[in-house]
Amino acid sequence: MVHTAVLYVGLSSPFLIKYEGDNMKPSKFNIFFNLDHTFLIIYNSLYGSLVLIDRESGESLKKGDLFSVLGESENYRKLVDVGVIVEDDFDEDLYLKKMRESMFSRDFIAMFLSLTSRCNLACKYCYQSTRPLIEGGDLTFEKWRFIYNYIVKRVEDGAKVVSIALYGGEPLLNPTMAISITRDLDKLVREYSVKCEATLITNGTIYNENVEEVFDQVNTIQITLDGPREVHNERRPFKSGGGSFDTIFNNLLRIVDRHGKKTGLRVNVDEYNVNSTRDFIDMLVEYGLQSKIIAIDLSPVHPDQATKYTPFKTSRNYYEYYVNISRRIVELLEYAVEKGFKITKVFIKGPCLCMFKYGYGVDEELNIYLCPGFMYDTPIGYFNNNDVTLTSRIKDEITTRDPQCIYNCKYGPMCYGGCIYLKSKGAPTCLRMLYGDEYLERLVRAYVFSRYREVIERARSSSC
Repeated sequence: MVHTAVLYVGLSSPFLIKYEGDNMKPSKFNIFFNLDHTFLIIYNSLYGSLVLIDRESGESLKKGDLFSVLGESENYRKLVDVGVIVEDDFDEDLYLKKMRESMFSRDFIAMFLSLTSRCNLACKYCYQSTRPLIEGGDLTFEKWRFIYNYIVKRVEDGAKVVSIALYGGEPLLNPTMAISITRDLDKLVREYSVKCEATLITNGTIYNENVEEVFDQVNTIQITLDGPREVHNERRPFKSGGGSFDTIFNNLLRIVDRHGKKTGLRVNVDEYNVNSTRDFIDMLVEYGLQSKIIAIDLSPVHPDQATKYTPFKTSRNYYEYYVNISRRIVELLEYAVEKGFKITKVFIKGPCLCMFKYGYGVDEELNIYLCPGFMYDTPIGYFNNNDVTLTSRIKDEITTRDPQCIYNCKYGPMCYGGCIYLKSKGAPTCLRMLYGDEYLERLVRAYVFSRYREVIERARSSSC
């Protein structure tokens, strides 16, 4: 008996289901991971689908043998529908190319939008190293109208999804602008029936009646804490020099009580706080936050950020540091999952903002960047009235040229060639180099347990 559970459906397969075994094959983008002695996980990187399958059937599929699933019409249908099994003559590389062209073209508008260059913290590893030189500027209503009118024009031209991250500096230092943007996005949904996704990326120091509407209106909220009180305060103090932990943590408790279904917690990890992160996770559990936030995200401090405030503890270079800290984070995420936290799909590294035709980082002066990593450093254009003027050809080059590795590697659709910003810093972006097969498997397994524990337990019970 084949035991199959579809955990997550990405894209449905682009053809009608067939039942003849002689003209079907396993997808070349299936990646098999061990869950336990009974089940395997199949992640199809082309369709983004996750499947739990009994080990015997999974091992057969892994070898290209469909025999074990052909007699189970319901399970066979599931595997075809989510792209694990495809037609023999189906060109998956061509489909990936067409899907990428559609996904990254006019259908999707994405922006990291800085509402202000001001910030009330003095984080020692802030990658916006040039921001203090221009600090003080705010996005104005007039400038936002240029952006909004541009978005409307793109929507009228066929864009179906608009994704805006409210960013900075600290975006809530410009609260009236944050409120105006969320209201305009709501208006866009009502007038054009377009899908809008708004994310608030905040340091968590500001939460009062003046900004509650922003928290109500956005789809997701990201707040950062870097560990227990002493550790966090050393890394992310107020500009006055005082510690910010108590302010942020108290705000976090209030925010999750009202907005917990959309609040995520980020921890920036490097060699100087990695050993205190388990204790921090334990502290969060004491407050019951594992059941109140949508996910905990442990993110490596980028190599050049880490060396801005203190040298590496060892003689590691950028590459070695990033690999080491990323794998330590996998161990910490496993621990967080054991404690009941959900985690995000950390193993999906792309496509990044750079690769969308209408994907930009935008500062408060309407300068345009490939992504927020380059903010205040290397603009590639600017908003000119209600349109975009690009002064560099790099955007066209990135959006029209596929890295060949996405077709030659089953991990290709998971990273689309890797993060351009990290590449520019000499850090590894290939998943197999960054994690290796062992840590990548552990990362996927942790994610599946964090999100689908009940489904797994039911499957285990039914297989007994």
